[in-house]
Amino acid sequence: MQDILRNNEEDKQRARAWAFGLGLTAYISIVMMLGNDGEVDTSMILDINPTFLLAVQGVASTILFIGVPAIFIAIALKIPFLEFFPKVSWSAVGLTVLISISFMVVNSAIGEWNMSLDFGNSDFAEWAERSEKQLKVLTEHLTNFTSPTHFILALVVVAIIPAIGEELLFRGLIQNMFVRAFSNHHIAIWVTGFIFATIHMQFFGVMPRMLLGVLFGYLYHWSGKLSIAMIGHLINNGFALIALYLAQMEVIEVSPEKMEESAPWPAVLIFGVICFFLMRTFYKKFNHA
Repeated sequence: MQDILRNNEEDKQRARAWAFGLGLTAYISIVMMLGNDGEVDTSMILDINPTFLLAVQGVASTILFIGVPAIFIAIALKIPFLEFFPKVSWSAVGLTVLISISFMVVNSAIGEWNMSLDFGNSDFAEWAERSEKQLKVLTEHLTNFTSPTHFILALVVVAIIPAIGEELLFRGLIQNMFVRAFSNHHIAIWVTGFIFATIHMQFFGVMPRMLLGVLFGYLYHWSGKLSIAMIGHLINNGFALIALYLAQMEVIEVSPEKMEESAPWPAVLIFGVICFFLMRTFYKKFNHA
């Protein structure tokens, strides 16, 4: 982890950790709620060029998830912004990639279970189902690739910018603040993972997203390098996008519906064991033997 409050008075650091942590959580909550506020006219969305929508989303995400945190880091924390982008060894990158891919197989079972949950006939259930359908229409529109340029733009907006911005906000800032506030890194990692999942407001995928956030949180805590969490996030988002593009190019045979299904249980168990030993190796690599 990083001592991001080192330039604040020592006797005020815990109080400021609470204030900054809750303030950043409120900021990201407002941003996400505004982005998901109200009914979306899906027919209107389908009339807009997807590359234009991706470009607008990319600019907005860069400002809100990277630009604003950068200003906060400079003014409130008074530490170098590039401190959050440390160099990592190729062996650490390789381990992170393997852990992320293995965890995706395991997490697919959690995702399928979460999708099958019945929230009853409540207003919340109706809203969650409606939001999920609207998001599916938007996602299909944005990822119906018409050219290699369209795919590369989607890769930047859907994989690269969120990997940098969301990890900077959630793990680099909020998790670090909560480690100091709670004086317990396990609580901080799980609370941040829960916030990471619920703030996306996709409740039919809240459990796998929370576990993903927890994974990134531990990889960051063990290594002390936020770049590791960013790489894991990039692999998770980019892998699915690349598979979808290859399927549309008829290089591989897999449907979007098939990609949402759980891996076979023998594969889930095997990759669960593999993921455990890879994480153990990762833990020991950073002097936690």
